[in-house]
Amino acid sequence: MEIVIGGILYFILLVTLGIITIRKGHWVMFIIGIFLPLFWIIGALMPARQPG
Repeated sequence: MEIVIGGILYFILLVTLGIITIRKGHWVMFIIGIFLPLFWIIGALMPARQPG
């Protein structure tokens, strides 16, 4: 039961971090994050890109 809850929590966190990464304008980080989810964490923590 704990494994199922952990898997659901992990999936929710990944989706949330992926969306935050896209909204901040880090498209390349999002695409790489599909294969290496660590990049979604990095992209979500980075400041937003400046328009330009």
